[in-house]
Amino acid sequence: MDLTERAALHLARLKKLGYDVLASDDFAEIETLVQQTGKPFRSPMFDTRRNDFTEGRAFWLFLKKDGVIVGGMAAQYIPLGSENFENYVQRTSEAQYDLAAPLNFVARPVKERLKGNLIYFGDVFLTEGARGKRSVLREFCRLEKMLTAMTWPDFDWMFGHIPYPHRSLIDVYGFSLITHNAFHWNQPLPYSRTNDFALIYHSKSDLLHDLALGEADDAAENKG
Repeated sequence: MDLTERAALHLARLKKLGYDVLASDDFAEIETLVQQTGKPFRSPMFDTRRNDFTEGRAFWLFLKKDGVIVGGMAAQYIPLGSENFENYVQRTSEAQYDLAAPLNFVARPVKERLKGNLIYFGDVFLTEGARGKRSVLREFCRLEKMLTAMTWPDFDWMFGHIPYPHRSLIDVYGFSLITHNAFHWNQPLPYSRTNDFALIYHSKSDLLHDLALGEADDAAENKG
């Protein structure tokens, strides 16, 4: 109920700002909608043309303005099982980038934390007309987080990557932790990856804390 109420709140705030959303796990539809955003590059981890996603494994949330798709964001569920995160990144990167052992190492805090069932966010993209509006991005990302937690309630951690220039957006994206230089890649670098990428993340406990904190903030705002 808490997740549903928070999702409804973020959706209402988006509507007040003049935006609506469309969620989809129809991968043929997703391919068409991603093309409508004009995104010039899709990360291999979320490229529907290169991944055999199955129903329940991933979904996309699209941002709409006056009925037109102006942005999108993807999420996928990664049940690691007994595999450690560094092995997972190395193994999947080899296939996604067609490189032999592209990963040198994963930063120790990341390797120690990211275990169990993970939710991975990526391919955030807004068209030029929707960029620069932090209030819109904030509500959009938080709505996506609520929807993923409702879809995969047994998650242990949520995470995403951000390039160094975007590190100040951690609060906009709504994550609690950040580890700079989270990955060190071997040469040649995988396409679009650099060693200054940060990993932003938080645990289920962090999300529960955010839910409680949000309820308190809303109560104070309404009282005022």
